[in-house]
Amino acid sequence: MATTIGSTSTTVSQLFTTTATTTSTTASAGAVDELEEISKEIERIASEIKKSGPIGTVQEFEKTTNDVTIDNNMTARDLGILRENDTRLNLFSSLAAGDKVDVFKLRVATTALTTIGSLVGEAEDKDALRIQIFSRSSGTLIADNDLDAGDARKNYLLLTQGALELAQGDYAVRVSRIDGFDKAAAKGVQYAIQFTQGGYKRDFDTVEVGINSEADAYGFTGFSASTNALISSLTAGSSFISNLPPIGTSATSKLSGVLFDSLF
Repeated sequence: MATTIGSTSTTVSQLFTTTATTTSTTASAGAVDELEEISKEIERIASEIKKSGPIGTVQEFEKTTNDVTIDNNMTARDLGILRENDTRLNLFSSLAAGDKVDVFKLRVATTALTTIGSLVGEAEDKDALRIQIFSRSSGTLIADNDLDAGDARKNYLLLTQGALELAQGDYAVRVSRIDGFDKAAAKGVQYAIQFTQGGYKRDFDTVEVGINSEADAYGFTGFSASTNALISSLTAGSSFISNLPPIGTSATSKLSGVLFDSLF
């Protein structure tokens, strides 16, 4: 069974600390009211923590996927469907030496507060990965753990605390090396990512292994000649778009949804 990653217990600890400080330094009626509000907040968060665990007997599922040579929105490997108080999605994968990016997808079936957790195999790699979450329909960046990602960075931090509501829809998860870490991609980095929405009754593990040597760059095998020709055409188009110079115009944002498949 997958190890649980991501918790809001730190928040509870901080609130208890705040309560102790407030009790020792205030005596006014206003402070008492504030203390009562804090106590209510502690109870609420404790209740949410209880909900975040297993609900009754948990069914466990596991599947294996293969990495691909060309990682983008089209070749994203499926993590499953996230439902509030129903499913938990766990990913176990790695960026192998020479592998610069992995792309996965998931469907959020219920609009609800969502929690993301992540782990790496080696302590020295704890700040090695950049994790980004995009809307698959528009290509809009929703959350990003990069320090310079602005509002997307704030959203990612909220996700780690279970304090961001993800709307129903399809999302892409892009995993790469953080800027400045192992620019040559010479080192392999093992990692795990988990998504939850409250409690869960079904636990889904996706374990990604290496590239299938019998598959093409997109991971496809056993297709007809006409389909293979289409795949070759798509490969050429992706290469062409990826080598275009920066657009740098106000229209770039309008094109993000169209270019998302090719650029990522």
